[in-house]
Amino acid sequence: MFEQFFKSQVAAVSDPYQCNRITDALAAAGIKFYCKTKDVNRRNTFDQARIGSLGIKPKYVTEIFVDKENAGMALHIVHSL
Repeated sequence: MFEQFFKSQVAAVSDPYQCNRITDALAAAGIKFYCKTKDVNRRNTFDQARIGSLGIKPKYVTEIFVDKENAGMALHIVHSL
């Protein structure tokens, strides 16, 4: 909720393999990270209850955040992958 004040987003990926590559590289560099997963098909909590699933395939996006002081190094690591 308050990620934008204390943390900086370095990546947003939908592929779990790519997410693991990024988090492994950040951990190897000693950079603390925070992951947040969102369901992009659901806009709010009542959306799913109103219409049901109706064959909608879930699509998740994982956002990876780091502390603002480590953002430059983390972005360099992410872009080098």
